[in-house]
Amino acid sequence: MSEIESIIPKYLQGKTSEEENQQLHQWMQQSPENKKRLFAEKDIWDSFGFHSNKKNYEVSSELGLLKKRIEPKRTTINLKQVLQIAAILLVTFGLGWGSRYISFTSEQTDEVTMQEIFVPKGQVNQVFLADGTRIWINSETKLITPSVFSTNERVVKLNGEAFFEVAKDAKRPFRVEVNGQQIEVLGTSFNVRAYENSNEIETTLETGQIQLHIGSQTTLLKPGEQSLFNKSEKQLLISKVNPETFSSWKDGRYEFQNEDLLEVFKVVERWYDVEITADETYFSGMHFSGVIKRNKDAKHFLELLNLTVPIRYEMKADKIRIMKK
Repeated sequence: MSEIESIIPKYLQGKTSEEENQQLHQWMQQSPENKKRLFAEKDIWDSFGFHSNKKNYEVSSELGLLKKRIEPKRTTINLKQVLQIAAILLVTFGLGWGSRYISFTSEQTDEVTMQEIFVPKGQVNQVFLADGTRIWINSETKLITPSVFSTNERVVKLNGEAFFEVAKDAKRPFRVEVNGQQIEVLGTSFNVRAYENSNEIETTLETGQIQLHIGSQTTLLKPGEQSLFNKSEKQLLISKVNPETFSSWKDGRYEFQNEDLLEVFKVVERWYDVEITADETYFSGMHFSGVIKRNKDAKHFLELLNLTVPIRYEMKADKIRIMKK
């Protein structure tokens, strides 16, 4: 058995060391097939393991059985976008593996205009900026970018969630402005979650280095670190995390590890383009762990939730009412 083969079962149980996590990350970067394989196995494991006696069963044999029992279902939808954006390539992903590529051009002028890209609920888009920067944009997110970057800096504004792979340019730093916080990089990859209706701004660094500017305070993040800024209390918390967990949404899956249930409801609303009504007093303080995927519908999430919190629910078109059982 290769070293990676022995690390994967440990990773699925959350028992890997920092060194093993690094080995696994390097292995994933070697080929898309490696990454897809790990995600597929983690999907299977998480969907069942989170609710099966705290994962107190043998990994290899159970995983083999689950693989035989579960066959992935794929669906695609057609998405329509009407945008006029200079020098941007847009890739639109549906609720499965389907995608389409749209290129936009406009007449060259000396005037710099601000272009707004809005991704509605139920969609995930990807853009390539003229400087080579690649951005995945999550549901219900707005990105504002100039039609042409200036000669000394590159600045975009974000409201929502996006994953950035910033093209290196030592002469022009890349800055992301989010709700009073500024993220500055030269060339790196990181995830930002900063929705207007959330009290927190979450920045997770995958590669490179970034500087966070909050008022007069500057904080440096290193790979594998995450900053959590509480907007109302003006407090910043830095912690070590597995970055792939927080950027997995761009690959069609969302991982939750002991996350606030009311915040999870917001994610589900955005991902599946639904409206959730729930008793906030009852669900306040509850947490949820599990995996939801874009090639499944909102009912899949409700069934997973019911394994943790006994609930009743009603679904009428795009409206969902969740009640205690």
